[in-house]
Amino acid sequence: MTYRTLLAAGAALGAAFALNSVSFAQGAHTAASSAPPAPPPIAHGPPIAGFCVFSPREIISVSKVGQSVQARLKVLGQQVNAELQPQADAINTERRTLESQASTMDQATLQARQANWQLRVTNFEKLEQQRNQEMQATQQKQFSVILKELDPILRSLYQQKACSILIDGDAGGVTVLNPAMDLSPAAVGQLDAKIQTLTFDREHLENQAGASAPAS
Repeated sequence: MTYRTLLAAGAALGAAFALNSVSFAQGAHTAASSAPPAPPPIAHGPPIAGFCVFSPREIISVSKVGQSVQARLKVLGQQVNAELQPQADAINTERRTLESQASTMDQATLQARQANWQLRVTNFEKLEQQRNQEMQATQQKQFSVILKELDPILRSLYQQKACSILIDGDAGGVTVLNPAMDLSPAAVGQLDAKIQTLTFDREHLENQAGASAPAS
């Protein structure tokens, strides 16, 4: 098992922990869906010797360092929203103003203001895309740090449990398994003992918009 193998095994984490972005049309608010009722308990058969499973998603969700990273990502996402939302509101306000005053403007003035508004929209969309890419890069970098710390833990558990095969339960299509075959809880315990938090800020990419913010 190598670090590269772990990264490939955990490739679905980005989708599982997808980051919310500010939407120019819809805003940043989304309603949380209600949790489904818990399924009835399952009676498992005996563990299969040499067959082991782990869940990168569970490990990052439950481990202290994973929760620390997710909490920090939430804060950084709120900072991005605080930066972008006022610009989106201002652009929407300008659109409504143009719509309400269009009948009173001469054609040249209207076209000039519409062109200026469209430029603001274009610059905002570029900035929004850049911030989303920065948040994704930040998430991927921190998850990679966790997976790197996890690799020797899984190596050790693999040998301790005399595994012959180790399946990524998130990517391998495993629906139900005997918990005795799951290395994730033991991996979380050892990961918590090894590392509990990461300190980081948002990754900064080259400014694609050409300017920090469009003029009001």
